[in-house]
Amino acid sequence: MTRFTLSLIVSLLVATTTMAQDADNATGRPNRQADARPRQRQQSTTIASIGDAVMKKIDLALPDELYLGYLFWHQADELATDVVNYAMLLDAEGKVVHRWDTDLTGGGHTSYLLESGGLLRMGIRDRKYVAGQPVAVTDTLQITDTTGQAVWELSAKNIHFNGNKITFHHDMLPMPNGNILVLIYEEISPKEAAAAGWSAGKGKTVWSDGVLEIKPNLEKDSHEIVWYWRFIDHMIQDQDAKAANYGVIADHPEKIDGHFPRSYAPMNAVRQHLNALDYHPGMDQIVVSSFIYSEIWLIDHSTTTEQAASSTGGRRGKGGDLLFRYGNPAAYARGTEKERLFQNQHDANWVDEGLPGAGNLLVFNNNTGTSSIARVGTGGAAAALAQEQLKGISNVHEISPTVDNGRYVIEKAGAFEAKQIWFWEHKDFFAPFQGGARRLPNGNTLLTDTVGRRVWEVASDGDVIVRYKGPAPAFKAFKYSAEQVANLFE
Repeated sequence: MTRFTLSLIVSLLVATTTMAQDADNATGRPNRQADARPRQRQQSTTIASIGDAVMKKIDLALPDELYLGYLFWHQADELATDVVNYAMLLDAEGKVVHRWDTDLTGGGHTSYLLESGGLLRMGIRDRKYVAGQPVAVTDTLQITDTTGQAVWELSAKNIHFNGNKITFHHDMLPMPNGNILVLIYEEISPKEAAAAGWSAGKGKTVWSDGVLEIKPNLEKDSHEIVWYWRFIDHMIQDQDAKAANYGVIADHPEKIDGHFPRSYAPMNAVRQHLNALDYHPGMDQIVVSSFIYSEIWLIDHSTTTEQAASSTGGRRGKGGDLLFRYGNPAAYARGTEKERLFQNQHDANWVDEGLPGAGNLLVFNNNTGTSSIARVGTGGAAAALAQEQLKGISNVHEISPTVDNGRYVIEKAGAFEAKQIWFWEHKDFFAPFQGGARRLPNGNTLLTDTVGRRVWEVASDGDVIVRYKGPAPAFKAFKYSAEQVANLFE
């Protein structure tokens, strides 16, 4: 095929208007339950008008191989989190064809387009509540209508969880049954951590990662927690023989070493830093990505909540221990740095049924060195600027875990086994933080570089089909066919 490059450069128009109105009047929703949450002044922010060309640049190299669809772009930046929480749908020319307005701020996450045409999103409403928390923290979950107005909202303040404060962070997911999976930070005391054998730093607060399944009730604007999984329930440690969970790390690959790595900067008090999750309905399993462990973990979701908190002792059965882990066998003392495959990856998802590679796992590996992370620091504008100066090459792995009689296989060397199906990298593609990879119906893969504000579509043979330079940082971009978004244009 003859290659050519078509560069479409259009000006970036960002028009921001702010309106403050009474919350009920602004949304047109009925009054909330009297004690559900206090009334707040609601901000409605418009980023761009329909028809505005907001894409900064489009380099189309192989037009005949392009997946024809609409690009979904949601602003997110894990470090510079004081941003407007908005989403847009863009056509092939980078023009806005639909937008979802917002009354939230906060970055470090994406939003998901629902079949209704509304969004599932998270963001920040009360900055005092999330102050001092780790990166990408939020306090509010929303389901919106097609305009971005919330039809259901949940504040983390209203969730009672083991007597501990929680916040949401990084990623959530709409499930086929209408429920929501969401990553959480659970604020526990150093005393509680120590009782579990976890020496988690000298601070007054320790954050334990977890996953909540929430059943939303849109009619009553209420919620129910129907399932959860907690990191602290599935630890192994070899530092204190008198404390709980003591054992030999290498003897328990199904458990998580609470002290790995031995030294982690900048924040010892959050040692998992989960940054992505996905759900496979056929297997009833959840995959989560751990930034600090440089691993992906598979968890059984078919358990009860009580079973999810229990241990299988390495045996096959109902429990919340890890079914499979991959990317860094040194994390469970069954490998060295030479065997490390991932370095601070930020996205792991199953290829959906009906798509090429269905059932395989796609992992977006940032391949960012730990020394670079230490230089960037904990967050803020200076850290966001510093991340842009980092150098390297990111890559994408498509893997198929080895399964025998329903169990994930551990190879002779002691690490979990998987077959590499596809691998992609390009010398000009580096995403130091965040980013994602999503399979498209024609077999192409959509890649997002959050820091670079760009999205690439690449073919299965590795060729770059198109390069988008977008209007804002995006965690994970998506493409939808005309049929999938038809109700937005009715």
